[in-house]
Amino acid sequence: MKVKNVHERKIKGSKEMVESILESLGTRNDRIWPRNWPPMRLKPSKEKLGRGGHGPIRYRVKEHVPGKRIVFEFEQDRLSRGLVGVHYFELLAEGSDEFIVRHVIDAKLGWPASLLWPILIRPLHDALLEDALDNFESAVSEMPENAKYVHSPYVSLLRMAVGG
Repeated sequence: MKVKNVHERKIKGSKEMVESILESLGTRNDRIWPRNWPPMRLKPSKEKLGRGGHGPIRYRVKEHVPGKRIVFEFEQDRLSRGLVGVHYFELLAEGSDEFIVRHVIDAKLGWPASLLWPILIRPLHDALLEDALDNFESAVSEMPENAKYVHSPYVSLLRMAVGG
């Protein structure tokens, strides 16, 4: 089974600001990753094509184009077993001060991911990514509290079950 899962948000801000926010991903000063999710950890760093992950999802940095794109390749370990492919963040210019921030999973699902994707991985992943995009948008501009993503009851239940 093939999966292409895309989350994106249009962001207004200076090129320097949005690029610096993207570059903060996976660092001690991360401005994207939601604090209420297992943190993204990379060793040694994305600049040195480090390895790591978040919670039970494991990956390595395959490509890093500063301020533009960070590509991670899934490792066959823990909850990412059976996810064969990549996930990435990219920043696309839409004008002098408008950008698209995009996250994509492009993978084939083997065992056990083919079973876990629809019932566990996708719902949690989708919620995490919407929270991350809220953080990105909030870092650039004032985002009304009522505009932020709200987790479904199912996602809330899954998070309680897995300790998130």
